[in-house]
Amino acid sequence: MTEILQGFKLIGEAFVKEPSVWWFLVPIFLLWIGMEIYFGQYKKERLGWNSILANGITFSWINIASFRFLFMEDSGAADFWPRFLILLLFLIYGIFVIYTAFFHKISPRIASLLAAPTQIYFLSMVSIFWGQGVLIINKWVFLDLIIIYLVLSLVFRLIRRNLGILGEVEAVKKGEKPV
Repeated sequence: MTEILQGFKLIGEAFVKEPSVWWFLVPIFLLWIGMEIYFGQYKKERLGWNSILANGITFSWINIASFRFLFMEDSGAADFWPRFLILLLFLIYGIFVIYTAFFHKISPRIASLLAAPTQIYFLSMVSIFWGQGVLIINKWVFLDLIIIYLVLSLVFRLIRRNLGILGEVEAVKKGEKPV
């Protein structure tokens, strides 16, 4: 239990260790919260191909920026290669999302799950911390990140479930049955 608490402490410290990460985190958090509220208000609306593409591009851009930092600031770091490989996997995931959105290679439902705001923006936050070296990921931090992801998913799900008046008003105006 002590290791798990220590992991949470390290994650919390990552937010204040290097203030320059906020240049990346603020837009990510604003997009993330805005998208979650939007889809809470308009429950019938689904993530379209253009939004999936935009989320893939955003995630890829964040990873490229993290690569830039890794190569310019920490190329001699002892943990360079693990950080490089994780960022490379994230970048490949972002490129996969872009590819599937641009060419419509998988079902819209699966593509929406792959590019949902919670997944994309949470992984973007991890990429920023990991790429800029403010968070060292060990098995306990990894476990804590999974716990945080699950808690945030639950919180955003509850928020989305309790919102929805705008979507219902819109449905009634169109003569549809509200959700």
